[in-house]
Amino acid sequence: MKSWAAATAAIVVGLSATQAFAQAGNAARGERVFNQQCKTCHSLEDGPSITGPTLHGMFGRKAGTAAGFEFSAAMIKSGIVWDETTLAEYMSDPKAKVPDGKMVFNGIKQAGQLADLVAYLKQATQ
Repeated sequence: MKSWAAATAAIVVGLSATQAFAQAGNAARGERVFNQQCKTCHSLEDGPSITGPTLHGMFGRKAGTAAGFEFSAAMIKSGIVWDETTLAEYMSDPKAKVPDGKMVFNGIKQAGQLADLVAYLKQATQ
């Protein structure tokens, strides 16, 4: 019983930390992270996809629904609705969040870079 309680507490603390750092990111630094690690495959413009789907208008959108990109069945069925928390969780380890997804990126492991990227995308994808 204690192990379940400890695991639940760790998950709640982890999710709260994810929310907090997603809100505390620096968008200017996040733009650099995007340009270095995401821009090759993703556009921020409303229009055709590159290798990955356009990120334009992603916040509040259900995962796997952006027009013009063929998503994996796993992404479509994931039930994810993109917000700061779900994006941070996904970008920290895409294969853990959507195991059979198409994204070949291993994730951003540094909390500061992740927070910066989320802050930038929140601003740049509107």
